Amino acid sequence: MNIIIGAGPAGLGAALAMKKPALILERNSFAGKKLLLSGSGQCNVTNAAEAGEFLNRLGEFKSFLKPAFYKFSNLDLMKLLQEAGCPLVTRVDAKVFPLSRHSADIRDTLLKLVLERGHKVLYKSKIISVRASARGFDLQCSSGSNYQAQHLILAAGGAAYPQTGSDGSAYALAASLGHSVLAPRPALSSVSIKNFLPFRACSGLGISGATIKYGKSTFQGDLLFTHQGFSGPLILDNVYRMQIHDRIALVLDPSGCFENILFKNPRKKLSSILTGIGLSRSLSEAILRHLDLPDQAASELRATQRKALGQWLQHAEFEIAAIADLSDAMSDYGGVSLKEVKAGTMQSKLVPGLYLAGESLAYSLPSGGFSIQMAMSTGYLAGTMSE
Repeated sequence: MNIIIGAGPAGLGAALAMKKPALILERNSFAGKKLLLSGSGQCNVTNAAEAGEFLNRLGEFKSFLKPAFYKFSNLDLMKLLQEAGCPLVTRVDAKVFPLSRHSADIRDTLLKLVLERGHKVLYKSKIISVRASARGFDLQCSSGSNYQAQHLILAAGGAAYPQTGSDGSAYALAASLGHSVLAPRPALSSVSIKNFLPFRACSGLGISGATIKYGKSTFQGDLLFTHQGFSGPLILDNVYRMQIHDRIALVLDPSGCFENILFKNPRKKLSSILTGIGLSRSLSEAILRHLDLPDQAASELRATQRKALGQWLQHAEFEIAAIADLSDAMSDYGGVSLKEVKAGTMQSKLVPGLYLAGESLAYSLPSGGFSIQMAMSTGYLAGTMSE
């Protein structure tokens, strides 16, 4: 018998690919607990981007995840759900949701398909130890039950949202079998910024196509001001790279036109000139507060002040004061090193018969439906190759 640990998207994806009935061990009292919370309960299940664009959005993890995507793509998932009676809707930004906007419809449809294929799900079955043996794997459950598996698929999630069961226990099981595990860091979370008081009035302000510089890298996307710092896809998608006390820089005048406009409008106030380069009134006023500059006529600005303001608009540096805890983050970056897993099969390079999928693996993907899709895809590939 093959065993799958976890009844989330990765575990259900694995079961859907398997022709022989398998046993799914789920620690919670029902399947897909974290899935039900995704997208504020609406479940952004995948992204309808064309294959090439979809893969490019996976960033540095594209090469590893490519075989899984082509084994079970976004189009495959959408077709599976719709043919099973779960209609979907695709927004203009390519995010795909159930037509009902109820995540339970996605979970229920997937679970129904899994049960129809003859798989069995045992709930309240937390695995506390796994040992490789000549027979395959010996598993011990917290209830006292023991199980044996010829092949084992570890799809028990990561370390974010521990109240859903993703408490890092999958990492511990993988480590006990000899795998290297990257310590989890929050992903898909906002950041708090040190000395952010001057910008609190900008809370709720969004900047489309903003640019940030972090270290030697530059990233673009939509940015959102909060009352404590920054959020929005630009931050959410890259926060796994960041740490407290790191500095990020916003490029608020990408065309470098500030000084030119200033010279041409000596009588205009600074706030008006800043709005003239595309900044909102609230942000323009916040910048002047932050730099302790009066809202004076451009001609009254000293040369040193003019130069400093122009440079700051090109490199508006902020220090990260805090990042959401794993208990609040939507995802995490951590888990089994991808170097120890075969991309073409999801099988461990260290332990024959062990397969890993979903957030048990050390990758972090952008918001927009990519994480659920690739959990399903990696699970599906693992399930296909484990038989």
